[in-house]
Amino acid sequence: MGNWYGRVRSMAALPAVVLLVAGCTSGPVTPQPSPEPTLTTTPGTVARAEVGDLLTVTASVERVIADTAFVVRDVDLTDGTLLVLSTGPSVPAPPQLVTVQGTVIRFSHRELGDRYRLGPSGPYRAFEGGRALAARELTVW
Repeated sequence: MGNWYGRVRSMAALPAVVLLVAGCTSGPVTPQPSPEPTLTTTPGTVARAEVGDLLTVTASVERVIADTAFVVRDVDLTDGTLLVLSTGPSVPAPPQLVTVQGTVIRFSHRELGDRYRLGPSGPYRAFEGGRALAARELTVW
């Protein structure tokens, strides 16, 4: 009886061996495209951006400081707000939604005041030495 039991046990293992061998000899699996696009890089935020990086931000306008400077607010931004400097023809008004494409810069009122016609330094104190966005393109939604 021990001999018959050993044969049955060997035969029971046979299908598992056949499946393993068949799985190992099949050709390479071609990856199927995912139904939705996946990101290959982490989206950039001001907190991760370096000075000189190009950045696109969509946020709501919190306040306008001058014809060429306004503050946007969004949870993804450093401290929730970001100073945007623009030489464009128009300035959005709060609470408009804007998309700004531009270059991350280190803000210095002394260095940028004349170029952007910023006016008195008081309203900019919170941004001094921090990152700001020099807008190249501004879209108001």
